[in-house]
Amino acid sequence: MKFDPNQLSGNTEEIVSVFIEYITRTDEEIEHEEERGQRKTQVKIFLANNHGFELGSLNAEIERLAETDGLSDYIQRYITEHNFHEKRLGEDVSYVEIDTPKRARTDQFVFIDDGDYLRIITAERRKWTKKTVERLLKYLPSLERVFLTPSDLEEIVEELYGTSVSGFTAKYHSYKTDKRASIRFHGGTDEDLEKVENVFDAKPTRLEFKQRNSPDAAVRSSVAQEGHFTFSSVRPGSEERGIQTLEALSRGFESHDQQNYKIEHKPDRETFKDGFTIEGGTTLRLIDDSDEYTLDQDTADFLEERILDHKRRYEYSVWEHGNYYVFDKDTGEPFEITVEAEDIHLHAKEATTSTSFRDFCSLVFEEFDSTYTLEKNSRKLKV
Repeated sequence: MKFDPNQLSGNTEEIVSVFIEYITRTDEEIEHEEERGQRKTQVKIFLANNHGFELGSLNAEIERLAETDGLSDYIQRYITEHNFHEKRLGEDVSYVEIDTPKRARTDQFVFIDDGDYLRIITAERRKWTKKTVERLLKYLPSLERVFLTPSDLEEIVEELYGTSVSGFTAKYHSYKTDKRASIRFHGGTDEDLEKVENVFDAKPTRLEFKQRNSPDAAVRSSVAQEGHFTFSSVRPGSEERGIQTLEALSRGFESHDQQNYKIEHKPDRETFKDGFTIEGGTTLRLIDDSDEYTLDQDTADFLEERILDHKRRYEYSVWEHGNYYVFDKDTGEPFEITVEAEDIHLHAKEATTSTSFRDFCSLVFEEFDSTYTLEKNSRKLKV
């Protein structure tokens, strides 16, 4: 436990300030902490697409989840091994504790309602957030973790004032080859990242950056593909810059998530006496940017083998090679896939939501091919 719960009160900005102040220190203080092995934990912000979760309802959501038929052993164990406490602090903010009695520990979180998104702020170690709040995001049906592409990360950082890359993790893997690369570069620059991308075709899954305020680094932070960002330190006197950066990063994550996955126009069918018309459509294009040569087996065959067949969540039918009607058993939603050469196109059906698209794309990036870029085309066909 990092804070007296009474510290986490007031309006949202005052509460965020408590977290910023927690990591505000000089370079000398940071160096002294490291020498003593007592470096403070980073402040972390997790973002989730909100499909109906309301602040103050956490215990009701947990009870509803516990009563769900066919619940996996993992989720049942998670529920029984933790206690959940939520206290509403304001209209758009609540204080949450997740107890782990077996380990005699309590982890603290602040939930912030941002309309279509939920932000979660904490200063707990990642070792514990993975076991507590990150599993909560995974298991609650009303919340879905944001997932970004490598180009999203780069654009979000570039859009901030006065930033420069100070390190990164970049990865490469492709269904076309047995080659793999995972590169962690501390103290790396924008030029180093560019070299890694050009030489190894590796794309960033995590970016560390510094943000200056006057001549010196005021904020040290990082952004990650799995829908979270961290603050490692803020220079004294730059607390307001830290708050502004936190807000800008949150908005950037949410904006890119909407750009990528929100289905503005669905293929709604309007029926007439003599036929019907389709009024809209949304297609996600996963575009292959790799220079590797395709093997004898083509992209569609690999997609069937490594995603559609391998993942038990999907049922599918084929009406011709490279054209699939897919049903996502986890979401209960259908969508279509067409494979054109090495590109993969996802087409929304009337019942498709961003959840099915986001989950499928994350599987492609993480387990199929890291070199794809993502584009979306969503338009109304009938005026």
